[in-house]
Amino acid sequence: MGVSSVTSAIGGIVGIAGGPIGAGFGAGIGNAGGNWFAEKTADFAYPLYQATKDYFQDPLSTSYLSLTITSNNFPKDSNDSSSTTSPIAFKITKAHIKESLEELFAVECEGYIESMQEQLISFSQNTLNIHPKFLIDALATFKITNPYNNNTLNFIDSADKSYKGIISAVNYLGLNQESSNHLLQSSGTTILTKHFFKFTLTSPLIRLNYNKANRIYTNTNIIEVIKTILNFYTGRIHKEVDFSHLRYSYEVKELITQYQESDLAFVTRLAHNNGIHFYEDDNTIYFCDDYKEPLSKTIPYNPNPNNSLNELCINSFFKQENILANSFTQSSENGAYPLNLQSLNHNMSMDSNYIFYNQHEYDSQNSFTLQADLETPLKLKEKHYTLFKESVLAKSNVYHLKLGERINIDLNKGLNKEILKDYAIIALEQTLIDTALLANTINPNDNIQDTSFIRSYTNILTIVPSIVSFAPNFKSKPIPPYSTQGIIIGQSTNIQEESNTIYSDEYGRVKVRINCFANQEAIDNHSNKDDQSNQRYIYSYSPFLRVSTPIASDHSGFYHTPRVGDEVIISYLDNDIDKPYISGSLYNNTNPSLPSLPNNNHITSLSSKTIGTKENGRNELTFSNVKDEEEIYLKAEKDYKELIQHNSSQNILNDKDSVVDGFYTERIKKAHTQTIDLAKNVNVGGEYLTNVALSRDTMVGISNTLNVGLDNKLRVGKNSHEYIGESKSVEIGGNQNITIHKDESRNIKGNKSEVVEGHLEINIKEAFKTHIEKETHIRSKSNLLFTSNASMGFETDKNNTFISENSLSQATTDYEIQAGNQILCQVGETTICMQSDKIIFKAGGVEATLDSKGFIVKGGEVKAE
Repeated sequence: MGVSSVTSAIGGIVGIAGGPIGAGFGAGIGNAGGNWFAEKTADFAYPLYQATKDYFQDPLSTSYLSLTITSNNFPKDSNDSSSTTSPIAFKITKAHIKESLEELFAVECEGYIESMQEQLISFSQNTLNIHPKFLIDALATFKITNPYNNNTLNFIDSADKSYKGIISAVNYLGLNQESSNHLLQSSGTTILTKHFFKFTLTSPLIRLNYNKANRIYTNTNIIEVIKTILNFYTGRIHKEVDFSHLRYSYEVKELITQYQESDLAFVTRLAHNNGIHFYEDDNTIYFCDDYKEPLSKTIPYNPNPNNSLNELCINSFFKQENILANSFTQSSENGAYPLNLQSLNHNMSMDSNYIFYNQHEYDSQNSFTLQADLETPLKLKEKHYTLFKESVLAKSNVYHLKLGERINIDLNKGLNKEILKDYAIIALEQTLIDTALLANTINPNDNIQDTSFIRSYTNILTIVPSIVSFAPNFKSKPIPPYSTQGIIIGQSTNIQEESNTIYSDEYGRVKVRINCFANQEAIDNHSNKDDQSNQRYIYSYSPFLRVSTPIASDHSGFYHTPRVGDEVIISYLDNDIDKPYISGSLYNNTNPSLPSLPNNNHITSLSSKTIGTKENGRNELTFSNVKDEEEIYLKAEKDYKELIQHNSSQNILNDKDSVVDGFYTERIKKAHTQTIDLAKNVNVGGEYLTNVALSRDTMVGISNTLNVGLDNKLRVGKNSHEYIGESKSVEIGGNQNITIHKDESRNIKGNKSEVVEGHLEINIKEAFKTHIEKETHIRSKSNLLFTSNASMGFETDKNNTFISENSLSQATTDYEIQAGNQILCQVGETTICMQSDKIIFKAGGVEATLDSKGFIVKGGEVKAE
């Protein structure tokens, strides 16, 4: 501190109490011996001076405007751990306040603080330090008291008006150095240095403006989303949030997206685009869809410019007109049935002299479950048009009017209460000046060109008839990315546990974790980690989204359902951030292509893996394109089915190999024609069954060979016919058993030769007949035996000859020989000839005849023994 600090410490107190003379005297004392004391007591002397100065000051030195800043960032006395920092009050000389139901209030003001320190902004922590870094983002209250010093006619309400918010901008403008330098040579009433600042005080909601975020909200309404956003700022808005004045209900939406926009812009867009406005007072932030305030006061209209008594009134009106659309149409289509177009028209009733200007908007519908709301946008556009047409600007000097307040304007000075007009204040702009504070501190030697110091207040109101509902302007949605990436998700939040599974709704839509929204979850969860609710925020999971395909219709199409874990491309229909859809897919290191790369980079493949987290099977159609090794590969992990509703043609210019590890079943409902130009080789390892319901014809041009390793069975349900053009050879390595349940008939047009190397045994249960048209020859190299359990007979139409070396005929009882002509028995020259009427015996030259005449012997004698 310099010499003047001594003056600030001691002479300041004495000067305030005793006037200019005392101040000068105190300054002399200070200069004689108080340097050390002043440095140690500067921070004590300042608040003491403020208290005494406020008590003794004159009305002209009292401002009707003040700004009080409270900050936890103010430095404390480093030598006193128990010290605290009190709010700091600034006197305001100028202020401009703008507030509207469309936007947050903002107070731009200029003012000063008086201090015995010349270096108010320093790096030392041992002195009062009001560096702008300690003021920014601090809580503050801007206060307006009665600006008219009670010199007002029919003063309605003398209550103070205040704005509570945060300091969003600070500009230190310097100090009044000239007044300080000429202090001892002048008769001024102050010994303090003025430090001038410029501030911007804004609603605490401005803090929402400095956080830009990406979030997705699903299956909720806008009110719940707004509440969620405001919950992030619990303890930082410093005001209660009141939703009790919302009269309407707001439908649940599948998707509400915040993208690359601040929390404030997001909340504002959601509210305003649904006809909700919000504003605040000192303690509460109100969300409303109609005017909240009841009719409060009556304001007279006084156009007299010479209002010397400061009558609180409205003194002038202004009106602006622009060409605006006055007819509105909205159209869309049914998401589930896009052929059904939907449209809605709102033609506002107006004078026939008006020209119609139509505003048409198309809102595409990409959801199957929620249809586009055409009614709300049209109503809000109509309301906003009416609001603009009916709004009026009014200039007044009534400082205590509030935003959203309803007032009666008395246009006839109370003479006719019936013509009072009921209006609502939808915007308020105030200009406040109190440069009269500076009048007592001007140095006569200062070169000041403008010495007109004034105290004034004026405002401009934007008012509408209270029957006209307020409708904010529509806010544009943020422009989405052209495309972005995402990961397909399942029912849980663990993607890896559900990888390669399918989770979709009945429309084939899937959910996606959109990557550009994922980091916001970590930010919000970290910033709210002390939240006792332990709620984990998820802002990257979409609702069910439609999947784009190259072809999609009921008569042609390409269908694919992305799997959990797949990386996909997200695009936005109509460039609308709330209308995402899946437009493509991407491979990555954790989800690589099924053909391994780079060795198979020549392959074009369509493949589909078996569903399941740990499954590796797949169906595949692959095209290999290596020169001279071109190949189409088709793999079915399990079943393979074909449906050809007409002809199927296959032309193989070389070989064909087919291997069936299991059963092979083929059904041909009509004919089957197979032509083999060369050879056919059929190898059946087990059984071979051929079932022909009707006829079967086999044509073999040359030879037919059937090789049967073991048994061969032929079953014919009815007749069997076999035609052999030439010879037939049958070789049986073992026995042959033939069973004929009925008759057997054989017709051999040539000779038949049978060779039986063993026995030939024929068992005939009934008769055995052999018809031979020519000679029958039976020859046995050994004995030939004919036996019969009954009679046996030989019958011939002609001769019957038995030739043997010996012949024996033996009958147990009778033996009978019958002949139609004669019976001849001959041994050598001896014969016995039996005829029908005689028997002739010839032996040794003797002939004997036995007939009816007796016994006659020729050539010998008859002897009896």
